[in-house]
Amino acid sequence: MISRGAFSRLAGASALAAAALSATPAFAQTTQTLRIALIPGDISGEAYYAKDLGFFKKAGYEVEFTPITSGAAISAAVASGAVDIGFANVVSLSIAHDHGVPFSLLAPANLHVPTQVTAGILTVLKNSPIRSGKDLNGKVVAVNGLNNISSVSVQAWVDKNGGDWKSVKFVELPFPQMPDAVRAGRVDAASIDAANEQLLARPDGDLRRVANVFDAVGSHFAPSSWFTTAAWTDAHPAAAKAFIAVMAERLFGFEVGRRQWIGLMLTAAGLIVLGLTLPAMHGAHSQFSSVAMVSFEAGLFGLGGLLLIGPRIGGRVEHH
Repeated sequence: MISRGAFSRLAGASALAAAALSATPAFAQTTQTLRIALIPGDISGEAYYAKDLGFFKKAGYEVEFTPITSGAAISAAVASGAVDIGFANVVSLSIAHDHGVPFSLLAPANLHVPTQVTAGILTVLKNSPIRSGKDLNGKVVAVNGLNNISSVSVQAWVDKNGGDWKSVKFVELPFPQMPDAVRAGRVDAASIDAANEQLLARPDGDLRRVANVFDAVGSHFAPSSWFTTAAWTDAHPAAAKAFIAVMAERLFGFEVGRRQWIGLMLTAAGLIVLGLTLPAMHGAHSQFSSVAMVSFEAGLFGLGGLLLIGPRIGGRVEHH
């Protein structure tokens, strides 16, 4: 349950983050190294592309990747200072925030679109009888992390399709191990990512897609974000701004100015609130009405989106 006090603290933290990062970034003049932890796979592919295409180097930074299989483990690595920047889903970040961990969101990461999914692909054996949420009652489902967007989306999908998610047993597995776990019968289903979905397209394949469970959360939303600690942002403001600028300007083709920074932080605030208000995570009702919360979150996303893309309308867009 989200109390009004927690909600106020959340809104205040987001406002402070927006103020801290609202200035236009200046790229580093000497080469430094950014230590980045991420889940290896399609969902965090933008960072790999940025490195391979030389975008970080052009900004004056080398990058050192540390592959870690879950958002919770990445959050721990960032909090301990073992890495500078991490990739994690909004639910893991919301839980960390609720426990007082001073994380700062840098940029949204992957985007869920129903026609071009990146994760949340519920997969079973081709001859499995599982076709609905009810069919998963009492079954074992593999997710890449417990109490994160992967498990929450399965919970939401099961409940929306006739089942009871509380009867489902969740086990944590890295994405690459999920298909073999389904084949061996160690799990009844798995929520895989797009990198492993190619196995479903083979004519002789033995796996079948049941649903895209992220659709049960929303039709268009950013499940994950790039983040760091408030202390690291304070100590390395130029590096933080350069990282965001690389992700936005180099990969998405638009210049990052003050309006975009404010829009980015409003969108990030909306992501945090969305993660904290997911009913499957909190069970009890919030002290805020559903209509009020949806309206507030939609307003943040809408205003943030307008500020982010407004200057692009009618202007030149570069594709890399």
